[in-house]
Amino acid sequence: MTTSPDIANKTTGPNLRRGMVREAAKASDSYGLLLVLVAMDYIVLSVGWTNGTPIILATGLIGITALLAFHTSHVRGHLLEAVQVGAILAFVASIVAAVIGGDVAKGAVFVISALLILTSPVVILSRILRHSQVTAETLLGAICVYILLGLVFSYSDYAVQLVGGISFFAQSGTHDAPDFVYYSYITMTTVGYGDLSPAVGLPRTMAVIEALTGQIFLVVLVARLVSMYQPKTRGARLRNLEESTVADSTGGVPVGSETSDDTDSASGS
Repeated sequence: MTTSPDIANKTTGPNLRRGMVREAAKASDSYGLLLVLVAMDYIVLSVGWTNGTPIILATGLIGITALLAFHTSHVRGHLLEAVQVGAILAFVASIVAAVIGGDVAKGAVFVISALLILTSPVVILSRILRHSQVTAETLLGAICVYILLGLVFSYSDYAVQLVGGISFFAQSGTHDAPDFVYYSYITMTTVGYGDLSPAVGLPRTMAVIEALTGQIFLVVLVARLVSMYQPKTRGARLRNLEESTVADSTGGVPVGSETSDDTDSASGS
């Protein structure tokens, strides 16, 4: 049995529009919005919006970023539940730190936040490496991973200073969140201006790990993804969406096609 093209067009049009809206709402494998949130996390940390009451909103933003990273990367089940618990725990810890104050309480928030952020590049990387075709979304995901790695070390380095009670840097003076986010990215990019350098011990070890991580990520992964990049046209995306929408509306059978049973019965009659 075939379906009239006019009927198919009337059915496909609204369904296609609804399908496009659903896809935009789901934000599946679409890392543009996540990149915006990651940039906001960077800005919040770089302007020092992590003292007193603002630390609550900053921590909440970190939790939302992690949850969106898991949603966009199609991660469900126990891992998602664990991140949800971690986001709630970090948010509660930030409230406690804002109320009681002190470097140790603030350091605990940064430790939890660092662990929470660390989960995001892991799941994003796991997802984009499974992409059958390297598209713009794959590259956006890789950019998110790179910026998130810098944030992980920013939070971790600052937590070491807050919890340990000893300056992370060899230079004297008071060093707050903006210094750490600045230091993290110039270390990861191996710029090394020299105005901030790690103290002896754990800080130097963390600096070496960050520098190696950043360079390996850029040289091995990003360069490879860029070389394999294949832009996907809007027409191709619409065709794929239309095919899936038509298949859904016809119970899995594309509109205008016949099943093998219908063909056999027709030939037999």
